[in-house]
This record gives sequence, C-alpha cells and structure tokens, in this order.
Amino acid sequence: MARRKEFSPEVRSVVNTLVPMDDDMFQKICEELDTCQEIISTILGEHITVVEVVPQDSIMNLQGRSVRLDCLCRLDDGTYVNVEVQKSDNDDHQMRVRYHAALIAANKTPKSTHFKDVAKIIVIYITRFDIFEGGLPIYHVSRMIDELGVRADNGFSEIYVNTVAKNHDNELNSNVSDLMALFTDRETLNPEKFPKFSNRKNQFINTEKGVFEMCEKVEKAFEQVIRQREMNNLFGYVQKGGMSVPFAAREVNMTPTEFRNQMILNGYTVPVRGRRTAQKEN
Repeated sequence: MARRKEFSPEVRSVVNTLVPMDDDMFQKICEELDTCQEIISTILGEHITVVEVVPQDSIMNLQGRSVRLDCLCRLDDGTYVNVEVQKSDNDDHQMRVRYHAALIAANKTPKSTHFKDVAKIIVIYITRFDIFEGGLPIYHVSRMIDELGVRADNGFSEIYVNTVAKNHDNELNSNVSDLMALFTDRETLNPEKFPKFSNRKNQFINTEKGVFEMCEKVEKAFEQVIRQREMNNLFGYVQKGGMSVPFAAREVNMTPTEFRNQMILNGYTVPVRGRRTAQKEN
C-alpha cells in the first residue's frame, strides 16, 4: 500500500485556518457546479441554472496582461457570472470590477459577433468590508440616464456583497446575510438553507480527503510563489543586461520566446541588441 503524502507544518497550519473567503478554499468550493448555482441564485434572488464552471480562469487583454478570475460561470441563457472574493481594501474596487467585465466580454464574445449579441456579464464582488458603508449586505450598481431618471441596460450588471453588514429587513438581505456567515466563520454550516455550500465547505474542513486536497492546493500555491520570486530575479538580471535571455530561459526550463513573453507579462523590459525596448507592460 502506497504511503500517504505528508505535508509540511507550514502548509497544514495555513489549511487549518482557511475559510471560504480565502482564495484557495473558495476556488476549491467553486469546482462543484451545484454549489456555484446555490451561491449565485441566493445573491441574484432567483433560481438560475449554471451549465459551466471555470474556477480560477485566466484571461488576457490585447496587450497580454493576464488576470486570474476566482470563479467564472456560464448560465443556461449564455450570461457569464464572475464571482470574486476580496479581503483587502487596498484597490479601486469598482474599476477592478469594470476591468474584469471588459476582459470577460472581449474574451467570451466570438469574432464577428453583432454588438447586440455581445456576452452579457454579471460580476459579483464579495468583500470583507462594507464597500459603500451603507450598512447593507448587498448593493446593486446600475447605469442610469440622468435626464430621464430611468435605467439603461447594456448587458453588464455589478453586484457588491460584503460579509460584515447584517440586515434582515427583506428576504434578499436576510438570505445574503446568512450566506455570508458561511464565508467567514470556519465552523458555521447551514445545511437547511444552503445544503450544497454547507456540504462542500464541511468537506474541506472536516474530512480527511477534503483536507488533503486543500493541502495539495496550498502547497502548490507556495511552490508558485517561490517560482515567481525566482522568475522575477531572472527578469531583473536580464533587464539590467547581466544575463542573456537564452541563458535565463534554460535556468527555468523555458524557451527564449516563452521567457520573453513572461518578462513582458510581468512588467519587465526585454533588452534587444544591447538596447532596452520602449515597450513595458504596466
């Protein structure tokens, strides 16, 4: 019988503190279609059908800048729903939501599509802080025609949900408040109201198989951080002219072309014939 893999104390320590608001656990939870459907239906306030889920999808803009989405779902009517979790209040969150929606629309709309058929996008942005400080668990931001006082729908919806404001004044606020309790409290389960989410969360916290999967994911994340640091060091050496692209590429088992592309994606300038290119991804 094969010996079960052992993980470092650092990995197990991290896994023992994870909650669904943490990227690693949220992405694992969202691998199950029915759970995504339950989460999105609760936040939208209506039953929807999810037909495809892509946890941690990576998409790029025309300049090659990569953005990693926490969870991207496609509904049965073709609408894409991007669910993001954000713990730190250190960004322009509305601009981030707008950017994500633009990338999804550009990447998921087939070539030669008429504008009336451009992919519809919903971004659900879940935070650990009340982004608008209104004391509500959920906010819907809509486009308006100011002069007419009416909404102008262009196929993009943005919904902001937070885990700190609790409100039970109506059914939607109450359901969202109860759902958010599962995101932040490690021990809280609510199988009566959220059976899919509760079961999935329990799996990654209280079962041997689920904990093992979480350890594998966290270990991989640690390895990615270490590799990225190594890559950044090489990018810096090459940019300063202290190392050639082919030599640096061999150090990380990449082709020169792959290495150059990664330099640009990570914001470094690739030297060309002894000079630095003027192109740099910011």
